[in-house]
Amino acid sequence: TLEDGISWCGRLDKFFIPYHKDGLPTVVSPEAVDRFCAAETLEEQREVLQQLPMNDIGELTRQYLSKKNVAKHGRSEAQYKFLEQPADDVSTIYWKQMCRVCHDVPVKDNFYLSWFLRGSRGFDPNIKPNYAPPYLTRDGFNKLKVSELHYYKDWSIE
Repeated sequence: TLEDGISWCGRLDKFFIPYHKDGLPTVVSPEAVDRFCAAETLEEQREVLQQLPMNDIGELTRQYLSKKNVAKHGRSEAQYKFLEQPADDVSTIYWKQMCRVCHDVPVKDNFYLSWFLRGSRGFDPNIKPNYAPPYLTRDGFNKLKVSELHYYKDWSIE
């Protein structure tokens, strides 16, 4: 079914699986990440963020997104072809942007941020908060199917 794995079949999804499974849990507990993702307000989110080991998370993230690691895991170096800055600066730029998002963008109901921080745990209905993209849930798909979008009308999820 869609819920069982279409969101983990893409090249980018597969690239981040080791980050979620093997990397991030070495520097921050899944429970701490869940507390961050469950924050109801931006103020609460920032309070939880202050308790996380951001230097360790940042170092891990920069290492994981380094040009060397990206190349090691089968991503094409062609992705760096049009960069105006050195490729390894991309990991630092990404980390700075991630910090801004974690500080300034509400995490509540943000399935993209949950996906990055929690991996497939973010889509497990038995683990709260659960932020599966609405269109990838069974209910969401069935709503699309019965909507005016005639393209989906003959599809079904078993």
